[in-house]
Amino acid sequence: MKGTDLFINNKSALTELISEISGEPIISLDTEFMRESTYYPELCLIQIATSNLAVCIDCLADLDLDVFFEVLLAKDKIWLLHSARQDLEVLYKLTNRLPAHLIDTQLAAALLGYPPQIGLQDLTHKLLKIELDKSLSRTDWTKRPLSTPALKYALDDVRYLLSLWEKLRPKLENSARLNWFKEDCQHALHAPLITPSVTLWERLKGLGSLDPRSQYAALCLTEWREKCAQKLNRPRRWIMSDQLLLITANIIPETQEELASITDMPERLAKRFGNEILKTINDYQDIEKMKRVEKRINRPRHKKANLKQLKNCLLERAHELGIEPEVLASRKELIGLAVGNLSGRLEKGWRSNEINYFKPIKTDPDQKT
Repeated sequence: MKGTDLFINNKSALTELISEISGEPIISLDTEFMRESTYYPELCLIQIATSNLAVCIDCLADLDLDVFFEVLLAKDKIWLLHSARQDLEVLYKLTNRLPAHLIDTQLAAALLGYPPQIGLQDLTHKLLKIELDKSLSRTDWTKRPLSTPALKYALDDVRYLLSLWEKLRPKLENSARLNWFKEDCQHALHAPLITPSVTLWERLKGLGSLDPRSQYAALCLTEWREKCAQKLNRPRRWIMSDQLLLITANIIPETQEELASITDMPERLAKRFGNEILKTINDYQDIEKMKRVEKRINRPRHKKANLKQLKNCLLERAHELGIEPEVLASRKELIGLAVGNLSGRLEKGWRSNEINYFKPIKTDPDQKT
């Protein structure tokens, strides 16, 4: 394949690219997509780089990408990305598959003391002394033709990843954290790509102020809204805002008139989905949902002194390791630890070994919220 910075929008160029990357063990990869008005991301570009080339694949062109993905998803292929989660989501939606092996340079950097959410621009500057132009981050990737600066911007997201990894890997090896990194990458591959409805429900601000029946209704509405957003391919906030969801769950209307009279209830929403909403929140028979609400209400409550002591231990150990505290444990994980509940990340692996430093702290799981 002659040259780099190529824009692939025809079958012959794609066939040539497939031949080029077939023997490459590591593929640097990124995507550009649009999501402002949809639930699912609309894939516009796939950027690919190896040590020999950097190309953009036009995903809006009439291309059959099946063979390309068969090569990309081969068991021996390693995907090299920075902050991989959204890229994995958009490509999983297209292929229903994930790579067997992942290298995420953001995860690697976090284990070496860089900020957990460090961007590609900052990491490239710190390690390679290269300035990336991020002025085109708001580009409309659905437009054709794409400008030369836009294509260069897109390709900059992959062209330096291999050089970054060549800097990061020896540092991980020298600090005996390469296995930590492999574990975190595997965890990233197995984490939910779409946030579960139960998690969205638990995150609702003000949920705890509702009575159990209304919390049940809020859970039902959260699940309904998610299914509706997926079916219509529209952002969940376009279907119903969190605030309106909680208000509706608190009132639990039984008729169309009661539903329509709720403050800030859009007339169009009440007319189009009124029957579905009323059926959803008034069907108080799901045993599993009842148990979920009961579990939330009766969840163990941590003592502030315990949590503070744990936080101090976390800060001390993170400082000794030279990493940010949230890399070792998130606040949610720390609260779980305070009542004796370990999350998946803390239950096993390198983090499990590190929290042994917290053992002297006694937890009191008998307190209730």
